[in-house]
Amino acid sequence: MMPARVLGRGLDTLDRRHGGLDRLLGRRNGGVDRRVLAVVGLVLALLLSGCGSGDNTSQNGFVGSESGLTRIDPASRKPAPVIFGPSLAGDKKVSTGNYRDKVVVINVWGSWCPPCRKEAPDLVAASRQLRSTAQFVGVNIRDSDQAPAQAYVRAFGVPYPSIYDPDGTALLPFAGDLPLSAIPSTLIIDPEGRIAARVIGTVTATTLVQLINDIAKGK
Repeated sequence: MMPARVLGRGLDTLDRRHGGLDRLLGRRNGGVDRRVLAVVGLVLALLLSGCGSGDNTSQNGFVGSESGLTRIDPASRKPAPVIFGPSLAGDKKVSTGNYRDKVVVINVWGSWCPPCRKEAPDLVAASRQLRSTAQFVGVNIRDSDQAPAQAYVRAFGVPYPSIYDPDGTALLPFAGDLPLSAIPSTLIIDPEGRIAARVIGTVTATTLVQLINDIAKGK
């Protein structure tokens, strides 16, 4: 649920910017302009989406444990969309479609996210251990400037590419599978291009290695 203070700030901001909520809502002779009301509802929904949701998510959208692990039986898996975007390194495009016939591990992270920093060494270790089996791809989100994200990559020695996606555009195809309010999160795609597992929150190298090896074997 949206904290009352957040909702209050949002309404106060709308009130100041538009000369009163009565005027914004288009009250005319006691009625309400439904088109304007729909816009207000959308704005409030966007405010809500930035606050995180669910019992395992903090107000900052962080999730801190592996309790969010979901595995999908091979018979129930669905095709994963290809996502792509500019490389955080700035030299090329990154696309998950370039890694056919391998397990693909998509990790959503931000340099501003403490749990991301906690799990970074595990991701690096797992990606190095399984480099012949899996391709890791990062998606850097909500970093308005590339410099802190690039410093993060250098600090942790991240060996795999990341898509620079400050506004979450690249992740839209996964809207039903990866909640943007939960960071970090990890999605694992099997060699046939199907979604096989998801972790909402941090993940350890041990868990990743076991998951990836199982998925590579068709489990």
